[in-house]
Amino acid sequence: MASEYIRLRGIGVSPGIALGSVRLAERVVFTSRKEIIPPEEIDKEIDRLRRSFQETKRDIAEIKNQVRDKLGKEHAFIFEAHLLILEDNSLRNEIENLIRKEQVRAEWAISRIHDHYMKVFETLEDEYFRQRRFDLSDVLSKVYRHLQPYARETKEDDAEKILVAHELLPSEAAIKLGKGNILGVALDMGGQTSHTAILARSLNIPAVVGLRDITKKVKDGDVIIVDGTDGEVIINPPLAIRKEFISKKKKYDDYLRELRKTSKLASETLDGVRFFPLANIELPEEVSLALSLGAEGIGLFRSEFIYLRRTTIPSEEDHYQVYSQIAKKAFPFPVYIRTIDIGGEKNIPQLNIEREPNPALGLRAIRFSLKNRSIFRTQLRAVLKASIQKNVRLLIPMVTEMEEIEEVKWLLNEVKTELTREGVPFDPNLPLGVMIEVPAAATLVDEMIKEVDYVSIGTNDLIQYYLAVDRSNELVAYLYKPLHPSLLRLLKWIITSVQEAEKEVTVCGEMAADPLCALVLLGFGLRHFSMNPIFIPRIKKVLRCVEREYI
Repeated sequence: MASEYIRLRGIGVSPGIALGSVRLAERVVFTSRKEIIPPEEIDKEIDRLRRSFQETKRDIAEIKNQVRDKLGKEHAFIFEAHLLILEDNSLRNEIENLIRKEQVRAEWAISRIHDHYMKVFETLEDEYFRQRRFDLSDVLSKVYRHLQPYARETKEDDAEKILVAHELLPSEAAIKLGKGNILGVALDMGGQTSHTAILARSLNIPAVVGLRDITKKVKDGDVIIVDGTDGEVIINPPLAIRKEFISKKKKYDDYLRELRKTSKLASETLDGVRFFPLANIELPEEVSLALSLGAEGIGLFRSEFIYLRRTTIPSEEDHYQVYSQIAKKAFPFPVYIRTIDIGGEKNIPQLNIEREPNPALGLRAIRFSLKNRSIFRTQLRAVLKASIQKNVRLLIPMVTEMEEIEEVKWLLNEVKTELTREGVPFDPNLPLGVMIEVPAAATLVDEMIKEVDYVSIGTNDLIQYYLAVDRSNELVAYLYKPLHPSLLRLLKWIITSVQEAEKEVTVCGEMAADPLCALVLLGFGLRHFSMNPIFIPRIKKVLRCVEREYI
């Protein structure tokens, strides 16, 4: 009897089309059985846990070296973060305390701690922040496996397959996708900012995530199609559909080759007007991919990711190492480091931020930083130290009033004085800019630009606040219109005001990555477009085909 033909919708996170047979990945199942141990065995159990932590460290260090040799340093960086989690004694202490308090086996204690943190991350509304739970889950899964020496991973062959899994932990993604035999990826879980998504994009492996239950609908050997462009997976497709997608794949591959050629060409219109494609990134691993796609700088680095790869508050050195690494990789192109945009719906477990009734309008971004000066000062010190590379820029998110800029400048000068006194080198002329995301700031931009070196228009938030519409709410999403006449009038005024002051203005967000919107913005005089790096070749191709004079 023929297998059932099924179409599933998910989230396309890496474009392209793949057709092949399924390889179902195994997953760690944490125990739910609470095994009580006698008091005299507690110390022995804790020793067992500590040995498992040490063995996991050795494993991860080895994997890091393998990934570095095979995929490059940018993809091995994730394992540095995993080693930091293991070296952070607070996580191990939590597990040990539970073993002592409950008199239980280490397996159950790890299971409880794992479940606790997964629930904490699941409550976060921000998708990027939720995805960071996989780093912690990855580490705890490895520690758990080492407690069970009888557990052995199934040996995999080198045949080309489409990888299907409930979720892929960061280390699993790096190892499995790095083998070179994975044609496509389909996952029950995941999102645009998961490590699997980022790695799949950089390796040009089509991927669809958020399929909910594909692992229950397929078995090893089933034939499936993964369409990472449209976010669709087809299980056991009939011959006619296979032929259709083979043809579609050929056309897409030809189109991709043309786009790749464009990424190496000059960024200018037919009449010679220069423009600058920039990349928005969350992880240092993305820099190399962005540059290969034609980015001429990092227009936005979301620095809050640093908090999500550890269970404690990151130190100044933690910040500095990341900023310095990105600046070196991107040199001589500029790197715009946005100070942390956390608070409200972007909660972070180790900061114990109170949940707010209206988080989008609450204590977030620069409001949070100015209320938490010690955290902010740590970040400013690290950015200044990294500025010695001479391509670092500082970007302040969600500014609402002039007083916030004054406070930031005062703090920045104070930190500069500290570093000078300590003999620490930095760029005394570190450029400072603000993000225009709040309507109040947008209408004050002609005054604000006198106090800063540049502005970046965060269109995703600005559209929501300006049009009073939550785009994630299906009932009103139809009102989320980037080409709303009133919004276009505002954007033109912002761009003109900044350029009249002879300062730099960038549009950062989905508008910059939309071909029609990008053309409109070019017509307004915009020259700097910052977007998800995978869209850079497309926008570059569109803008290279027009004459600015006639837009």
